[in-house]
Amino acid sequence: MNKGKTETLLMSISGLLWLAMVGLAGAGHWLAGLYALLGLLLVYGVLGTSHKGRFDLRLVAFPSLVWLVMWAAAFWLGNHFAELYAGREPAFTIFGFHPSFAAIVVLFWIVPTLLMGFGFEAVKDRWLSQERWDEFLRRVHGTDEGEDREGRE
Repeated sequence: MNKGKTETLLMSISGLLWLAMVGLAGAGHWLAGLYALLGLLLVYGVLGTSHKGRFDLRLVAFPSLVWLVMWAAAFWLGNHFAELYAGREPAFTIFGFHPSFAAIVVLFWIVPTLLMGFGFEAVKDRWLSQERWDEFLRRVHGTDEGEDREGRE
């Protein structure tokens, strides 16, 4: 499948996932809606790796896919503990938080934020190599000095 068709398919899937997410949440199935959101983020992650007609799925695998798995675990654990302790106080806390909220804080905020920061630093040459950055600068400066001036005159 060529790049244009792949991107069109992924954009169509993203539209369907948006509808699913909103529809599920509106119907009261918020957890399923959150999982649809994770699918949507995965599609956007794949689209975001596109460069000159090629997708770099290594960037989707790490750190993005690991990040999405952590979010899925946070959602599941948060829901599990919320249902387990519905209407009553839990016998324990984690860092002073209700277990459902602790799962969200740790697996949704803290660990993924660190993972994305350090993870993208570890693979920075894959998502923005010095060569691609220099190419971008040449293109920007070439446009500013050449084509734009000629177009304005």
